[in-house]
Amino acid sequence: MQVAAKIPTIIGVRRHALQGVPFDPPSRDWTHAQWHGWCTCGSVLPPRYVRALEAYLILTAEHGLNASTFTARVVTSTQADLPSALSAAIGALKGPLHGGAPTHVEMMLEEIGDERLAEAYLRSRLDQGKRLMGFGHRVYKTVDPRAEALKAIAQEMAEEEPWFRLALHVEKEAVRLLQEYKPGRQLYANVEFYASAVLKAIGLPKEMYTPTFISSRVIGWAAHALEQAAANRIIRPDSRYMGPMPE
Repeated sequence: MQVAAKIPTIIGVRRHALQGVPFDPPSRDWTHAQWHGWCTCGSVLPPRYVRALEAYLILTAEHGLNASTFTARVVTSTQADLPSALSAAIGALKGPLHGGAPTHVEMMLEEIGDERLAEAYLRSRLDQGKRLMGFGHRVYKTVDPRAEALKAIAQEMAEEEPWFRLALHVEKEAVRLLQEYKPGRQLYANVEFYASAVLKAIGLPKEMYTPTFISSRVIGWAAHALEQAAANRIIRPDSRYMGPMPE
């Protein structure tokens, strides 16, 4: 609980230091999501934005034995301390194929920019054999339920936020084209797609996306680390040599 409470503050202090401004938060009795919003955006978020951020923080807090969670368990299995396990997990999560994915989704949506340009842009990427960022998942071969929950928020706020309207249209076009180009693959929007839409709409700077994911996922990492420590056995997978053999 202490780590979960400290992470947004660490993010906020670092962000303000990089901007050269003092870390001087208003004196308020805030929820965790409100505090995180101030630390990452530098302003008091409207209630509807706080609800969207809170939904994101809940939905991404834990998700099985993904790369960063596995890393946390491996470090814990050596009987290292909890901060070491969490620091290692952060190192795994910061990669663009894991926690950095929403940033790439936002870049794609920004490049599209207009609903009328969506189909041509998406077809161009598919014709070149490139991935559509925010679609498909290693675990879900159907709709990602976390994405559906965030999509509901996007639909509620679409009239107020043009960014949400663009995201909803791009998702519809992408799913249609993926069924055309990759029939039978069952490729749908994943949590990173609508996470990007939510984080962009509430005003988080791009550089705060991965730290916000970390602020959420630290709950799951800590839970896994405690579970590993309670019935510990060092994690030491075998490997198979694939190099050249002697003559």
